[in-house]
Amino acid sequence: MFTWGLSAGPAVRDLDELTDDQRAVLRCLARGHADHEIARVLGLGQQRVADEVADILRRLDLPDRVAAVVFAHEAGMLHLPFPR
Repeated sequence: MFTWGLSAGPAVRDLDELTDDQRAVLRCLARGHADHEIARVLGLGQQRVADEVADILRRLDLPDRVAAVVFAHEAGMLHLPFPR
């Protein structure tokens, strides 16, 4: 697995720490969506999204949203093409 060198690489078991809703929020976050966009896409309230993001950071022991995006990519939650 390719890593960006920003973390030690996530353990697959770490994803088990998240609920289905939290995994969906994390995927949207990793795609660059803001909280209000995530709320609209997933049909959740904006405060609920903010609470879920905070809980994701706590459960995965990540310092911020950027680290959560890196985590999602390194965990293989998204498959993006490499730039040429």
